[in-house]
Amino acid sequence: MLGALDLTTAAGAALIATSLFTIPAVIDALDKRRKSKSKTTLYRDKDGVATEESMAKYSTTLPKSLLAIFITLGFFTAIALAVLSTIRQENRTTKVEDWMIVGSWALIVLQALSTILQKTTKSYTLGIYTSLSGTALVIALLFQDALLIRNPDIKSLGLPEFTVLRITQLVLAFFTVVAGLSIPRRPQVFHNGIPVDGMYSASAFGRYSFTWVAHLLQLAHSKKRLELEDFPAMDHYTRAKESTLEWESKERTKRLYIEVALAHKWAFIIQWLLTFIQSFGQFGPQFVNYHFLKLLEERDLGSPISQEAWIWVVALTIVNIGAAWIEAWLFWISWSELAIPIRAQLSALTFQKAMRRKDVKGVSKKKVPEGLNMSPVPMEDTIAEDKSEPPPPEDDKDNNLNKSKQSTINLIGVDSKRVADFCSFNYYFPGSLFKLIISFWFLISILGWKSLISGFLAMSLTIPINIFFTKRYAAAQDRLMKVRDVKMGVVTEALQGIRQIKFSALEVNWQEKIGKVRRKELGEQWSVYVSDTFLLFCWITSPVLLSATALAVYSSIEGELTPSVAFTAIGVFSSLELTLSVVPELTTDLIDAFISLTRIETYLNAPEVSKHTSDGSTIVFDDVSMAWPSDEEKCDGYERYVLRNVNISFPEGELSVISGKTGTGKSLLLAGVLGEVDLLSGTIYAPRTPHTRERRDHLATTANWIVPSAVAFVAQIPWIENASIKDNILFGLPFDEQRYDKVLEACALKKDLETLVDGENTEIGANGINLSGGQRWRVTFARALYSRAGILILDDIFSAVDAHVGRYLFEHALTGELGTGRTRILVTHHVSLVKSRTKYLVELGDGTVETAGFLTDLEEDGTLQKVLSNEELSSSGDDETTIDSTLKNFESKKHDLAKVDSKKQLAKFVEEEARERGRVKYQIYLSYMKASGGWPFWSIALFAFICGQFITTSRSWWLKVWTGNNATDEAISSSFNYAVQMQVFFPPMVGNSTNGMSTLDPQDNLSFYLGIYVALAIAAALIGTVRYFWIFCGSIRASRKLFDTLAFTILRTPLRWMDTVPLGRILNRFTADFNIIDSKLSNDLGFGASNLFRVIGVVVAGVLVSPYVLVLAVVLVAICVWIASLYLVGAREVKRLESSTKSPVFEQFGSALTGVGTIRAFGKSDVYIERMYKKIDDYNTTFWHLWVFNRWMGWRMSTIGGFFATVVAIIIILLPNIDAPLAGFALSFALDYGNSVIWAIRQATNLELDMNAAERIVEYSSLPIESQDGADPPAAWPSEGRLEFNNVVVSYAPDLPPVLKGLTFEIARNERVGVVGRTGAGKSSLTLALFRFLEATEGSIHIDGLDISKLKLQTLRSRLAIIPQDPVLFSGTVRTNLDAFDEHDDSELRDALERVHLITPSVNHTPSDPSSSSSVFEPQTSSNTNSNLFTSLTSPITEGGLNLSQGQRQLLCLARAIVSRPKIMVLDEATSAVDMETDTLIQRSIRGEFGDSTLIVIAHRLSTIVDFDKILVLDDGRVVEFGTPREIFHKKDGVFRGMVGESGEKEKLEHLILG
Repeated sequence: MLGALDLTTAAGAALIATSLFTIPAVIDALDKRRKSKSKTTLYRDKDGVATEESMAKYSTTLPKSLLAIFITLGFFTAIALAVLSTIRQENRTTKVEDWMIVGSWALIVLQALSTILQKTTKSYTLGIYTSLSGTALVIALLFQDALLIRNPDIKSLGLPEFTVLRITQLVLAFFTVVAGLSIPRRPQVFHNGIPVDGMYSASAFGRYSFTWVAHLLQLAHSKKRLELEDFPAMDHYTRAKESTLEWESKERTKRLYIEVALAHKWAFIIQWLLTFIQSFGQFGPQFVNYHFLKLLEERDLGSPISQEAWIWVVALTIVNIGAAWIEAWLFWISWSELAIPIRAQLSALTFQKAMRRKDVKGVSKKKVPEGLNMSPVPMEDTIAEDKSEPPPPEDDKDNNLNKSKQSTINLIGVDSKRVADFCSFNYYFPGSLFKLIISFWFLISILGWKSLISGFLAMSLTIPINIFFTKRYAAAQDRLMKVRDVKMGVVTEALQGIRQIKFSALEVNWQEKIGKVRRKELGEQWSVYVSDTFLLFCWITSPVLLSATALAVYSSIEGELTPSVAFTAIGVFSSLELTLSVVPELTTDLIDAFISLTRIETYLNAPEVSKHTSDGSTIVFDDVSMAWPSDEEKCDGYERYVLRNVNISFPEGELSVISGKTGTGKSLLLAGVLGEVDLLSGTIYAPRTPHTRERRDHLATTANWIVPSAVAFVAQIPWIENASIKDNILFGLPFDEQRYDKVLEACALKKDLETLVDGENTEIGANGINLSGGQRWRVTFARALYSRAGILILDDIFSAVDAHVGRYLFEHALTGELGTGRTRILVTHHVSLVKSRTKYLVELGDGTVETAGFLTDLEEDGTLQKVLSNEELSSSGDDETTIDSTLKNFESKKHDLAKVDSKKQLAKFVEEEARERGRVKYQIYLSYMKASGGWPFWSIALFAFICGQFITTSRSWWLKVWTGNNATDEAISSSFNYAVQMQVFFPPMVGNSTNGMSTLDPQDNLSFYLGIYVALAIAAALIGTVRYFWIFCGSIRASRKLFDTLAFTILRTPLRWMDTVPLGRILNRFTADFNIIDSKLSNDLGFGASNLFRVIGVVVAGVLVSPYVLVLAVVLVAICVWIASLYLVGAREVKRLESSTKSPVFEQFGSALTGVGTIRAFGKSDVYIERMYKKIDDYNTTFWHLWVFNRWMGWRMSTIGGFFATVVAIIIILLPNIDAPLAGFALSFALDYGNSVIWAIRQATNLELDMNAAERIVEYSSLPIESQDGADPPAAWPSEGRLEFNNVVVSYAPDLPPVLKGLTFEIARNERVGVVGRTGAGKSSLTLALFRFLEATEGSIHIDGLDISKLKLQTLRSRLAIIPQDPVLFSGTVRTNLDAFDEHDDSELRDALERVHLITPSVNHTPSDPSSSSSVFEPQTSSNTNSNLFTSLTSPITEGGLNLSQGQRQLLCLARAIVSRPKIMVLDEATSAVDMETDTLIQRSIRGEFGDSTLIVIAHRLSTIVDFDKILVLDDGRVVEFGTPREIFHKKDGVFRGMVGESGEKEKLEHLILG
């Protein structure tokens, strides 16, 4: 190849290249003359702004000085060489070329001058052009030197002075390249006060060698710990906000996959260009090896080798390091400029869409997938019907994709990751084509087309097997993803409903339910492993068939097999097979990515909330028909719950009230005001809500606080963030102490805050889990009162608070100073409570407005009395005396807000996710090894890997013997004897066999060598396949055991732990972490062990050349270990941080999806989008650094590998007795050293990083669980239902004060007892103690004479029942929610629905259209009315029961309790959200249904328990009154008597109590 180029061509090419690279310098010089000097300012670009300190630290003096020195010396050296060539007659061969080189140096001097005079980024860019010119010059000089050495007339670089000058010039040119690349690009810049990552600040050398992150690795190594604060901010290409704004800056009208490709087209182009170059680089070392071995074949054994060999050694070094750099940068570009930004973009766009998309709570009109059904159907059916990923775009399941919160979260958790991952390695497609073409050209040149075609024909025998198992693998992976989706759904629902599961003692049932899905998942994982085993077999066997056949045909045709041909061809074959084998799997990944993109695109194209309202001064509904939002493009209004012909006008600045029976559409009417409905007809007028930017909240003062057209919303299900109480109330607004104090006072929160350890700074768990129901409502009401909104939309704020608290809220908050003057629209069943200050009243009936008008008008025509009669409340309860007494009582109890020391360490309710320190502990490895089979299993695995490597090395040694067969007997003996002298132990029979074989017939010779070679190859293939299969078996075993342990533990952890840990963290263990345990750990172990033994094989092969190689290998391995140790500490910490930063993204998404109505009503969508940007950036920062650390290590390892091959080649040159076969054997392994070491360390690192998943699982599997000990009570226990509390003392934690303080009382058989008390009195704690969620530290609780602390927990809870205030429903059907495990027939379930008045006894039990998203109680026959969802037990219930009203959810839970018929029943305000009339009917049913049960009812409405057998009054965890209602009512100054007086229904209650 070198002979085809002459000296002039090389010099001319260098001159042309340097001329082209000089153009930017010339343009810059001219441009600089035209522009006047600008005043020096701080450096600024899109990444951030420099500071004065960073500007002062920025200096380019040293690299520019070195550049000037090297170029000046090089220029004069070139002149000296050219002058000598001109004047010396014997060296005029290169005269013209040397002067051309001088011309190139002159141009480089000009470039350097321009570079030195420029500042910051321009000098950096010009420095790169200078280095490129230097690179062109280095290449030209190398070509010239090679040509001079190969010239038969010269065979050297000339006279000694010429040789010195040429080498000096080459060295100076090289240092010029380095100096030009050493100019830093810019000063350190900052984004929001945080230093920006240094990739675009570092010099080109620092950037392209990944040196700019070394300080972080050093920091990790010194601290043994990295925190998120230690990492810099990302550049603007990677930050979620900037990348999303870039996406949105252009109109995107094409398909999503096209738009993604166009948005990142330059990154894709660079990726493919590097792939093309890397395709040459991959075969470059084999090309050099071929020519090097050819030189060895030409020399006589013992004689010195030609000087040309040194040229090939240099070429080998350059090719190895260059190929390593190209590969490293290709990987880096793929992740940093494609995968990470694309994932950030898609995640941010999905979240933005979620903030704008219709809040669909209903279900598709198409059949609900069985995968969501809660009944224990066979798993095969479940998977077949599941809403899975990836479904066909047009599949029914896409309708449900948009409606399930978890499926929406999957779009960023699964789909965007799939797309990003494919974008990162899509280059394998063009790379395979490029490598195929290059390898064909190279192999034909050394083997000939006949041998190559024969080899490929033989290899094609494995293609049908490969295709068959690739399809099976793809199908199994597809099924695996589907079943994982099902598992995520089941586990999510179990975690969301864990309180109900624990209260009902259903842990075993749910563990079995989860276990069924898990068994199916492991079954599919096993199918993946089986297919993967056969694919590995094809992958291992194909090169054997290819090489054996091709080499056999070549030997037959040529009559011999030379080392240069054999070892080079095998090296190319191995690379080629890996290239071809990855294509089928990539095709599957392409399909998966396309489907995921289609799912994201479907979501992004879903209907958004559009502006249905027209601007108006007041809120008016003009002949409006509306329904809950639906994604159906053409959705018939009669298939949803519809409010028709609504004509109402809410007065501005007044209190308007909406009432009606449960399920009549009250919340739907409020949604209409907020614009969260589908407007079917008519017009809604409302004041235009100002955008957040227009309101300029940060400038708000007392004088301009209220914005008349702004809206605040209190949802029926209070939405509270995981933040402090104060932050929840402020909701991003500036702190106004005076207003804040007024809000706390008006919402009766001051006394609550006094009882909390950290007062207003007390952290609230997600959805207010650590607050009582009443406190949650009052906090959300306080948020609305504190807001700047002039319009307050309030959905049933009185249902969860005590009667006297409701009265206080009405007087002080709703109609007090903070409420007056604002437009207040309130949904409530307590019309009599609020009517005194109400201006406008709306009464809803069956899908329409029954009554609407001003209260004065309704009083005159008698309509108001009808409305009030529905409540069965006397209006006399509203007299001023009662109001005054209520206010007076509350005034007397007012306290100043307890001040919390700002320096005090606040208690964290939700603790930061724990991260282990240092290495993954050996106990974790031992736990995994024990779970997978223990020492016997791993001993067999170790033996298999040792055997596999031994046979692989023997196969290459046999190829060395085969190719050496063509030499003389003497040469063979000499070679073998030399190997023995080099202390290499090898059986003597090999040498004897070789000598003997030289006398055989050539055909027999070929058969013999080929037969042994194929036998060894088959053995290697079989053992190689079996060892992976063995690892896969252990992996499945470990996965099964670890999952069962985790599921058992999590379902039995104490309830308080479940309350304090975000669901996302636990879900991460069950999903992401187990995906690693199932799929990745086996590959880490298998391929890691394989690469470790490959490294050992490389060292052994090197030692066969010279024992000095062992010393070299040890030194290089030591360097590699040092590099790996630096990398491992940093990577381990980043991996742990990556796991920790992933959860907040999903938690934020889930929380925002739950509260999207509230967020939009307050106009806070932009705020939450900004928060999501921050969380995505935090995750991307860790993931980005995980990859840059990987590349830092990888490039250095590859470079060390290149040097190893170089040194082995030098040793071969220096030792004249090494023949070509032995050299080929050694070099074939040496070339693999870098790859083997890097993969061994990478797999070892991956093993430790992925063991982080096992570490997190073992951590949660080792959590304390509730006691599983205890005695089994009699089968019929409790037969009577007697309950005794004896001096019970209970606290939430050992370090917290008791919440129950010596509770003592007795409840007789079948008694109905009402429990009352103010917030914090201990009502809920009493329930938790009864169910042993809180264990008594003193005293005891007896049921039917048995001490419950001595009984098994599950048995105890299974014999009791509770209906919580917050109803828990699971996605599925009415039937699955009433009877999750098919223990009752349909008639029992319908009977329960009748008894809670969800259906009437006369209804015809035929399945109705399950798509109705709301219901009324009476059966409907008119086509223009709404159907009753509960008439069919197969009617669908969406996730969390969100397609039902709050009241309907409570009634369904009550029906579920009636079905179980317990002996002791606890009702915690179980009908608070039900209208008065229905509540009265329900109470009547309860008295009838539970006549043979002991009832304990925690109530806020005194009317629901005032006629009970006994009343238990609690205060501060103590019993203050206990007895019949009449007894305790007669106590003068009694607490109960006071509560009756404050209730607002005093006369009615007194009548019920006294008779």
